[in-house]
Amino acid sequence: MAHTRVLHPNVQVNEITREFRNAASKLSPGKLIKDEHFTLFEAVSALEIGDPKMDSGCTAFDPESDEEFDPTKALSAEEIIWLMDELMYREVAWQMGYPLSQTLFTSVHIERLLWPEPKRLSDASFWRHDPVPAATPSLLRDIFQPYCLGLIKCCDLVLSMVTSQHYYEEEDFATQIFNRPLLHVFSVGEVMDSLEAARTWLDHSQLSSHLRRALTSRLEARSAFLKLFHECDCGVRPSLSNLERHIALVRTIEESASLGRPTSAVAFTLKIQRRLASSVPPRPMIVIEKDKAFPFLRKLLTDATTAFQVLDISSSCDLLVAYQNFMAQDPQPVVYARALLQSFLNLNGAVVGRFAFKDFITHDIASLVLPGEALLDPSQMDDLPENQQIELGSRVDLFVNRCSQSFLNFFRTLCLNRCRVRRTMCHAALEWDQIQAEAEDLDGAVQSILSEPAIPYLDGEEPTFSYSFSSWVYHYKLIQLRTVLQMGFELSIYAPHEFAGMYWYLSFLSSTHLNHLERITFFVASRQRPSSSGQQEIQTTLQLLYRHFRWLKAVEAMAKALHRVFTVLQRHGHFHKSAVTYATDALRYELRMRPFLHVSIPEPISMDVAQQSSSLRGLSDEKLITQASNLVQTARKAWDEVLKGGWNFYPLPPGDSKADMAADGMSKSPGPVVEREWTQDVRNSMKACIGTGIVVTTLGTLLQKKTTGSAVNIENLKVEIPPVGDRSRWHVSWPVPKLQS
Repeated sequence: MAHTRVLHPNVQVNEITREFRNAASKLSPGKLIKDEHFTLFEAVSALEIGDPKMDSGCTAFDPESDEEFDPTKALSAEEIIWLMDELMYREVAWQMGYPLSQTLFTSVHIERLLWPEPKRLSDASFWRHDPVPAATPSLLRDIFQPYCLGLIKCCDLVLSMVTSQHYYEEEDFATQIFNRPLLHVFSVGEVMDSLEAARTWLDHSQLSSHLRRALTSRLEARSAFLKLFHECDCGVRPSLSNLERHIALVRTIEESASLGRPTSAVAFTLKIQRRLASSVPPRPMIVIEKDKAFPFLRKLLTDATTAFQVLDISSSCDLLVAYQNFMAQDPQPVVYARALLQSFLNLNGAVVGRFAFKDFITHDIASLVLPGEALLDPSQMDDLPENQQIELGSRVDLFVNRCSQSFLNFFRTLCLNRCRVRRTMCHAALEWDQIQAEAEDLDGAVQSILSEPAIPYLDGEEPTFSYSFSSWVYHYKLIQLRTVLQMGFELSIYAPHEFAGMYWYLSFLSSTHLNHLERITFFVASRQRPSSSGQQEIQTTLQLLYRHFRWLKAVEAMAKALHRVFTVLQRHGHFHKSAVTYATDALRYELRMRPFLHVSIPEPISMDVAQQSSSLRGLSDEKLITQASNLVQTARKAWDEVLKGGWNFYPLPPGDSKADMAADGMSKSPGPVVEREWTQDVRNSMKACIGTGIVVTTLGTLLQKKTTGSAVNIENLKVEIPPVGDRSRWHVSWPVPKLQS
């Protein structure tokens, strides 16, 4: 703690300790005193005042804090290189989510440029009141100052992009700028001109060639980042040809980092924090290591450039696949790239710059369920009375407007961090459940107005209607429920003893979805569209439905096979439940099934029914292994079909999908990133399928040996679940047990 009495000139100090104690002694213990003008924030701040660990302003009483920092001291080229790299490491730390107060705002040079706030770009100078004569060469003024301006403007563009989209500050990004606008009012062109002038000055300098190359590469890289962020901000597609050149610049900087030499004067200090916000605790300085900073920069360049490949996509179903796979990269794209992909959902007032919001959703409805022609195209309503045209058109428009934002939010949700994706989809499932109820009302109105005939769907059942709109909603709700469940494996939410039950429920969801697609297929095939174009639309929709069908068939077979594998292992004493008194089966089931218990369709399953169905008590171990073996074969065939079908349903513009293919048919870097990630995901699923087959074969062999009295049995096996990131974990959503004798 600081001294109890601190005297300053012209300050009168009154000792109030005795009066305070006398007043406090009259209060009974536990009595709450509240003053409406003395808030909780002020109360906590009062407790922290004078504590060096909690009060950053307390450093004002440190005699060393009165030291006058001199950012204008002449520096060598090696020291300039070191400063540039140190600032870059702190810039990376900020983009990783650390606050500016712990990263860039610990620099005395950045502080001098930003405070007081410059009114003109020329005011952003290390020399505010005593400028160095222009005729005097100065690396600090002519090289380092423009570099700092470029860095600050890059941060401004990154901040603008991230804050314009959905993000979570406590998890993804720190946006507090402490009343120091990051040169926001100045144009990119002005800053680019200063960087270009610095490069020109450097070309005519007398520095040695290796130092000049090192400084030039840093200036060029700063210009490249600034140009890239500006193009992204304007929605202008960066050139893929520049990406390799920019990555080469980053590699050059990494190789020349050893040339840097730390400055003798203080360049970074935590004492600047007290100028930013003295009411918060001092926090440590964050510097990202070199080995992490440069890979981050290369990934930032790659993600921001290749993200524009989604603009080539011409359909909503392919766009969903693109968003899912782009965001599922390992490591996940940086926050800036995720915000950039969100911005494409409203690019120049249209989805990916080409679809009006209404057209985007109506095209998706039409391509999946193929409702009556009059429903989505007002020009086809001529046969209806005018009042029915108005009623039907208004109800369809109301529904489209109602769910359009939810549909776009589905894509936007995929751009969040992985934990947030799952959490948000849990809430979204309830919203889509409500939308499905509204869609059923719309379907009822459509049946009444258009006099839709009922068709017998299954033999022996009463005729029913197509329910086109609610079928479309149900399809996307099931996708989200399945994503929530599978991400539970990816995020290591489930304990190993819960895997059997969760795989059983995954197979249940997949089977439900398959039955739903079969129903949609039946009604689409029953459409009466005599024209050739109408027949072509029916065939296109049927092909799209089959595409969804074979993916779900692979998922269902894999889930059923792994369900049987884990069931057999649990029967033989593996994966015991935790023996804690506060954990019960009912509480655990409620916790795991919470995202699924509050939706109306599919109907919630009680714990007793779930346990009875997932335990497979009526089947012997041998029967389960036989079933698992057949299911693995089914899954392998299904994954093969999925892989052959490719990631996109609709063709891309000529030259986009194959432009970056190598001679062996594999994508080169940077290549079509979605194709690369989707193909790798399917192949990883196939590896998990093969691994499951090996486990099934091993268990089957041990069961056969058990009848002969062999000493080796399933109980004696060592069973492990490879964690996410382990080489033995072939797919994040398909954990396969690893068996060892």
